[in-house]
Amino acid sequence: MTTHRSTAYVKSLNDRVWQRGTFEPITSQFRFILRMAYACHTRNFPYDLTWTRADGRMAATVTATGNIPTPRPLPKAPKPKPVATWKPAIWDAEYRLDAYGDPKQPGKKCPGFVIAHSSGLSLVHPSSTGELGVGEYGDEDIRHGWFVIHSASGKGFGLTLNFKRATDALLLAASFKLDWTQAAEVITTQPEFKRAGYTVLAAYSTGGEKDAAKRKLAELEQAVEQAA
Repeated sequence: MTTHRSTAYVKSLNDRVWQRGTFEPITSQFRFILRMAYACHTRNFPYDLTWTRADGRMAATVTATGNIPTPRPLPKAPKPKPVATWKPAIWDAEYRLDAYGDPKQPGKKCPGFVIAHSSGLSLVHPSSTGELGVGEYGDEDIRHGWFVIHSASGKGFGLTLNFKRATDALLLAASFKLDWTQAAEVITTQPEFKRAGYTVLAAYSTGGEKDAAKRKLAELEQAVEQAA
């Protein structure tokens, strides 16, 4: 009768070395332990998985005896993709005096053109004139300068994009399993909130903000892996 026993180690997040914009990866041996345990679990095959901690490292040991199932790659969470069924036009925008929240003065609302989406998110173009294409200092290109905001609170993602990219960013945020129609105080407590925000910033911001969002995403994914 075949008996298999494997042990792998993983360091705590604080002890893992920062490399190329992300943390030192979990070893392939540790991933194998998880895959073996997952294969046995899904087939109701008897196995033993033990965890021990020593010197700042966690050790995982899996033991199984008999006709052991073959480990397969762990299932990956599907990547959110924008649902391209919503195709707004700039001329759909409605002028509102309370279009979005002023990031420099909490509680204050600013005027602008708004295109609301059923998800609870909106596109906003700031405007003090109430005329599309006419800014405070004369004519302006209405295709640029759009925000993506949470409709109920007026708070945004910190992005200023052209109309096409803003639409795509909104649809990406809307694809997450979040009810954006809820109050901001409720949404921000949900696990998917940070992942949604960092994903949108990683895709549509630039420079240091883009790199920082990618790092935060990597940290979230690694934390999920460690908790699995």
